[in-house]
Amino acid sequence: MITLSRGLNPHETAWAEPVVPDRPPFTLLHGSPSYINVLDALGAREAVRALRERTGVAACASFKHTSPAGVAIGGPFAPGEEDLHDQGPLPDGALGRAVVRARNTAPKCSYGDFVAVSEPVTAAHVPLFANAIGVIAPDFTPEALAGLSRSNHGRFILLRAHEGEERNGHGGSARESVETAGLRLTRSAAPLPGFAGGTRTECGTPGSADDLAVAVEAVRHAQSNAMAFVVDGNTIGIGMGQQNRLDCTRLAAARARTWQRRRHPDVLGLRFREGVGSAERAVWRARLAEGDLTPSVRAEFAGVLADPRDADREPDWNATPPLSGVTLAADNHFPFVEVVEIAARRGVTQLVTPAGSTDADALRDACAAHGMSWIVTGERFFRH
Repeated sequence: MITLSRGLNPHETAWAEPVVPDRPPFTLLHGSPSYINVLDALGAREAVRALRERTGVAACASFKHTSPAGVAIGGPFAPGEEDLHDQGPLPDGALGRAVVRARNTAPKCSYGDFVAVSEPVTAAHVPLFANAIGVIAPDFTPEALAGLSRSNHGRFILLRAHEGEERNGHGGSARESVETAGLRLTRSAAPLPGFAGGTRTECGTPGSADDLAVAVEAVRHAQSNAMAFVVDGNTIGIGMGQQNRLDCTRLAAARARTWQRRRHPDVLGLRFREGVGSAERAVWRARLAEGDLTPSVRAEFAGVLADPRDADREPDWNATPPLSGVTLAADNHFPFVEVVEIAARRGVTQLVTPAGSTDADALRDACAAHGMSWIVTGERFFRH
């Protein structure tokens, strides 16, 4: 049994114990995780393990409050991604690229995040976890373990995943129990990796299989009604946790637009005062890209810039490089043609949903009109 630092809140106690005695899913190497830290670590670990199995490429997931902030595989950097990385030399190798890409999806969210990676961590990867609070990985070199242990004022959490153990100790048949208000609710669930029900093409020609896999893993682990935009093996906007799918779609689309605008020359060219750290610079670029800075925030923005006058200069967003070849996935079917129209504005060419739409003909027609393929999976992925 592991005694946790807190429950959901600081005044609560919490602990974790393996379902099967002596077969925990990880070993605690350093730090004192909380209840939420453990949930983030396990969810992120499942996502990267499934992606590694499906794509054969190193994967990373950044989780915050039990949902993904960013998920990526270690493909080549897309245009502009190199410019966003100002934490030293660009990392060599697929794992380093996966970490940079996943944690750059939404810098405001991947701050104090828990990170999972599919490959062992070396000393070269240590700088990539700046401002995270923990990492779960198959292993760590001694140099990486020593370097990360000093992070976050010595409170950094390091978990070694037991990759050989079957999920949840139930022979691959996942089970989840929750006790609340005098009841224990238990559910069985399909194993996480793969597409158990297969896929079929409802419209058009399928796009990138890797993007499909990343998008599905993102919505599978996000709180419903989840929507995820993906390009080049990297999430660029995830919306989740709302009571209707349109709001989640608009949230994900807004985050995808912010991701896109962060590549604007005026955003990349911002000059900051000496001493402003890389994480803070990333957050300010994101805030400028979001737009709608209030007067107090704009004044604060001016205070971190080398030339305070730059805070009042609004970029010409029409010069933002357009997006294309984007995949959009949903954790459940949806009956709204409006979702297709919103997706088209963000350059979506591949839509992925579970089967069962109540208005399949209208969706098929809308996808065809906007030049999108529509891929239907055999699974629904609701998570609460």
